[in-house]
Amino acid sequence: MGVDAIALNYGASSWELDQIASAYAAAKSISSPLKLFLSPDFTSHACDLDPLIAEIKRFAGHPSQFKVNGRVMVSSFEGKCLKQVGWQKIKSEVGAYLMPFISGLEGQFGQWGVLDTWFCWGCAWPSGNIDKTMADDHYYISQLGSRYGTTVSPWLFTHYDYKNFLHKSDDWLYLTRWNQLMAMRDQLTFVEVISWNDFGESHYMGPIHGLQPSGTTWVNNFPHTAWQELSAYYIHAFKTGSYPTITEDIVYYWARPHPASARASKDSLEKPQGWDWVSDTLWAAVFLTAPGTVTLTSGSSSQTFKNVPAGVSRLSIPLTPGMISVKVERGGKTVASERARGYNYVSTPETYNFNAWVGAAKGTVQPSSTPTSIGTLTTTSTTTTTSLSMTTSKSVHATTTSTATTTSSTSQATHTPPTSKWSSLGCFVDTSYPRILPVFGASSSSMTPQACTSMCASHGYSYAATEYGVECWCGSGIDLSTSVSKEQCNIPCAGDKTRTCGAAWRAEVYFRSGS
Repeated sequence: MGVDAIALNYGASSWELDQIASAYAAAKSISSPLKLFLSPDFTSHACDLDPLIAEIKRFAGHPSQFKVNGRVMVSSFEGKCLKQVGWQKIKSEVGAYLMPFISGLEGQFGQWGVLDTWFCWGCAWPSGNIDKTMADDHYYISQLGSRYGTTVSPWLFTHYDYKNFLHKSDDWLYLTRWNQLMAMRDQLTFVEVISWNDFGESHYMGPIHGLQPSGTTWVNNFPHTAWQELSAYYIHAFKTGSYPTITEDIVYYWARPHPASARASKDSLEKPQGWDWVSDTLWAAVFLTAPGTVTLTSGSSSQTFKNVPAGVSRLSIPLTPGMISVKVERGGKTVASERARGYNYVSTPETYNFNAWVGAAKGTVQPSSTPTSIGTLTTTSTTTTTSLSMTTSKSVHATTTSTATTTSSTSQATHTPPTSKWSSLGCFVDTSYPRILPVFGASSSSMTPQACTSMCASHGYSYAATEYGVECWCGSGIDLSTSVSKEQCNIPCAGDKTRTCGAAWRAEVYFRSGS
């Protein structure tokens, strides 16, 4: 999967420390290259320094302990109660690299110089009924500089009497967030994948086993391991700066089990906060080694997408009652197909479940070691019809390390058109649906306006747009009414830091004359 370390998030109960000891012992017994580090959860862990330091020291010399330049990694969920002096004591006595999430430090980070990295736990999801952008990341980077780490997660839903809400996770959030991280990889210390086994919040990626919090009714028979497999592609891209070659035809797909507006017949709790932010959609991320035909089916709803190009495509159809299935065909033969066993979309649920059922239809692996070319054209399409062995219920987060360095500042970048045949139309607002240009050309660490316009031209498109610093979009027309000031397209191009390539939901659009 490419993960470097697992954060062991734990509270005050003695059995949790026992499980942590078991995790370290298990890692050592199999000589696992995957390392571990402690992340006390101060919503339940006592703010008592001496026992905490003793816990950290207990595992500091363990061969499976994750270290940063020889320093013991220590993270946390919250921990403002320790104050700066407490964190300094941990750093001094343990020789620690400190990477906590502590809320409420906005505007005060300059006073918290003791922290090596502050990571944004909540930046994995949009805040409210909006699309996920990088605005919060840019805000924190402006305050933290090179001390910023962030997060990525595919989902969040929880349905207890003490917390009953969801975060908007539609529109291929997981893929979108990884592309955002690629655009920022030179500015991040670490990326934390949330999570391995937090079943209660529905963002688990490991197998479903072990104890779950009392009252968890939405996890069993809702597998997420396909998201774990999907992660490997993006983790490789993030760590190397290049998207890997796709060597296997795979359709990753996910869906909720009932309409968002449905009324549960036997649930003692109300609908989760945010229920009306989500759409009743079967989402699919299609990875193809060569062009093919993809069919998505949900009950009586079915759509066939012809000439889906090689690369990564985003497809979706509306959900209707019944089973779901996916199929890839090429040259008159079925190369990958799957019917979701154990999944059924129903109109009248007994209890509310806004969790996702996640699956993957796989084809035959094609050997290759060449990184994906920027010339690969992929489409994003919405339809027009429309525990690790840990058994703790606490989160276990996968963390990946950035190997990149700091970039030049945004203010040095310019909006120069790529060639004389292409002219800049300016900066435009983009949305998740409809996209300002419908064809997704590529996401690449080598992205420039020239690369994007050349790609779109080679496929016969007269409009091209760069976005997020790494993305290229193509099309044959544009709505000029969404134009905004050029200053809003302010992210430097990944392949040329002196040029700008759009921004978060801002597309820098070019038009090819004579087309």
